[in-house]
Amino acid sequence: MKTLIIEDLKKKYGKVIAVNDLNLQLNEGEIFVLLGPNGAGKTTTLKLIAGLLKPTEGSIFIKGIDIQLNPLAAKSHISYIPDEPFIYRKLTGREFINFTAGIRNLNIQDHQQRLDELFARFEIGSWIDDFSENYSHGMKQKVIMCQLFLLNSDCILIDEPLVGLDPKTSKTVREMFTDLKAGKKTLLISTHTLSFAQDIADRIGIINKGDLMFVGSLNELAKVSGKRDIEAIYLKLSQETRL
Repeated sequence: MKTLIIEDLKKKYGKVIAVNDLNLQLNEGEIFVLLGPNGAGKTTTLKLIAGLLKPTEGSIFIKGIDIQLNPLAAKSHISYIPDEPFIYRKLTGREFINFTAGIRNLNIQDHQQRLDELFARFEIGSWIDDFSENYSHGMKQKVIMCQLFLLNSDCILIDEPLVGLDPKTSKTVREMFTDLKAGKKTLLISTHTLSFAQDIADRIGIINKGDLMFVGSLNELAKVSGKRDIEAIYLKLSQETRL
């Protein structure tokens, strides 16, 4: 079964088309990276899949479940991390993780060892019990990543996962994404970090002005674009025609 199926998806804001007739299928154990310039439709696409926005047209199926017809069942398979990590200001990082685990009916006591392992891997110290209003962007991102790996959802949506992370933590995130892939989880990641896409993606999608212009491996992209360097390929996004 496909983890994610998107059919003829469209999102309009008045006369502006943010996402235009998008069709995409993602497999179990696949890392799919969505590339595109600012305003291309990447974040809108992720929010539509997460159920945070209602499509103007089209359908989204998570593990075979129509997210519009059965949103709670579909969302039970989804984890979504926005580009700006959000934690309630008056909760500590630990309280926030416990809160989100409770929403998914996870008994945090049964997963305490796993959580301790995640804290150690992300080098999270005693500040996990401070109010999140005192956290830096990078500290919030670490907490959100611990939450993500604890929930272990089937369909994982991440908008700019490396923003605010130091090089060592970025390397840890890459490694753990690979672990999720090995566990048959599906990751859809939007990013501007071209080296990340080159290192980790099974397939790449290029979106511009709401149109999904290309879907395939980096080698396939190089063949059809006539370019080998991913930065040169990315810059070719100024073209409006599909590759």
